[in-house]
Amino acid sequence: MKHPFMMALLVFTIVPVVASPVYADNEKLADRIIDSWEHLMRGKASVGEMEMYIKRWDRTMRMKFWELYPDDSLVRITAPAEDAGTGSLKLGKDLWTYNPKIDQVQKIPPSLMLDSWMGSDFTNDDVSRNSSIKLDYDTGKVTAGELNGVKTWKVPLIPKPNSPVVWDKLVVIVAQDDFRPLVQEYYDDKGKLARRLVFSDYRKLDEKRNYPFVWRMENLQEKGRYTEIRVKKMQFKDSLPRRRFSIRALKKGR
Repeated sequence: MKHPFMMALLVFTIVPVVASPVYADNEKLADRIIDSWEHLMRGKASVGEMEMYIKRWDRTMRMKFWELYPDDSLVRITAPAEDAGTGSLKLGKDLWTYNPKIDQVQKIPPSLMLDSWMGSDFTNDDVSRNSSIKLDYDTGKVTAGELNGVKTWKVPLIPKPNSPVVWDKLVVIVAQDDFRPLVQEYYDDKGKLARRLVFSDYRKLDEKRNYPFVWRMENLQEKGRYTEIRVKKMQFKDSLPRRRFSIRALKKGR
């Protein structure tokens, strides 16, 4: 029979292995990274203008957008003239598109969330920002690395059970110094890297945001294919009126 003191010593030496401080620190770092990513890129609400260049078609579009995190967003094309008024509206987990040429609103089913938006390399899910990294994914082990001379943190993200997401795994890469986003990778249901979103042209919007004004979505299934978003105006707000996000507001783009 073991002496009580020996039993207590045995338990004491086992407990730190189960509740590893290394794991706890990793989880805390992952949470800080994702919180910073969501705050920097989305905030509570935002309004802006952007230009989208589609390399495949050598085509450029201008658009305005409004977002109320995490559930509502509206994107409306303003140029070229033949596409002006076309828009996408997200309310909760539902997505609608509007075609002003035929004055028709269509609800997009979940099965089409991976379809191309306006012929670009961004999907319906991307444009509507249907998923939230913080709300829809669990974080994996954070690893250190380097990208183009910048020290980085890499965080794998696995969908939470029953999350309405379309990718099997995401990987986000941020700079160690200020957690600014550098790259987001998208993996399909076969574990294959399908797309890569690369951020650049950082500009200080305020004391908390070193914001990327260029986002390049690289389609890795076809060499040299990409779509680039160039942010022209960006303003973060505490809130936006709910009336901005409605079918009626979507159709105002006519």
